Amino acid sequence: MKYLLAALPVLFLLTTCKEDTYEGKYINGAIEYKITYIENELKEISPSLLPKKMKLEFSPHYSTNTIEGFMGFFKLKSHTNFRQRKCFTILEVLNKKYLFKGKKGESMCCFDENPDMKIEFTDDIKEIAGLECKRAIVSLPEKGETFDIYYTNEISIHNPNSTNPYNQIDGVLLDFQLKLAYLKMKFTAEKFIPSKNNEIDKYKEPANYREVSREQMTYIIKRLME
Repeated sequence: MKYLLAALPVLFLLTTCKEDTYEGKYINGAIEYKITYIENELKEISPSLLPKKMKLEFSPHYSTNTIEGFMGFFKLKSHTNFRQRKCFTILEVLNKKYLFKGKKGESMCCFDENPDMKIEFTDDIKEIAGLECKRAIVSLPEKGETFDIYYTNEISIHNPNSTNPYNQIDGVLLDFQLKLAYLKMKFTAEKFIPSKNNEIDKYKEPANYREVSREQMTYIIKRLME
């Protein structure tokens, strides 16, 4: 027993060090993505009003994705806690503010989830926004679609895709596709901004937002686009 008690402090130190050790080069920063549209089913809205950028701000255990468009009248922001594998999504339309709180393991609102997704990993390497990326081939059998995506392991985030459809990939996405309502969007990283400071290491739900279900928030976004 005395040997076990003597070993406990050492074991504690080892597990603590493991928790704070990251394999990637970067643990804090931001990525700016260009948005292009593969499909656009909107007929009444000019393409010039659609979102053109997305920004990802990250720390080892938290991230924030922000998309703005429609001349600043629309903002969709998702906050993810990678340790808990939970996410909440906020939607701001003019002066109205909505909040969707996801359960553990539930995807962020309001992109298609593609449960039939199959991923083939390759050894192909490509540089995007100054980061080394690996190529994977994505297949969506129900839709009859196949496309390439790229992800990097140079950024240290735990379970980086735990709240998006690409949860099979253990790496930060730098070139990928998602569908939001009537829009199929491609996100391509243009700029990577490393940081020494952990400025978003928080996971606080905003106050004064109306809480809605996933279905309600999706409906609101679709009505905005019609």
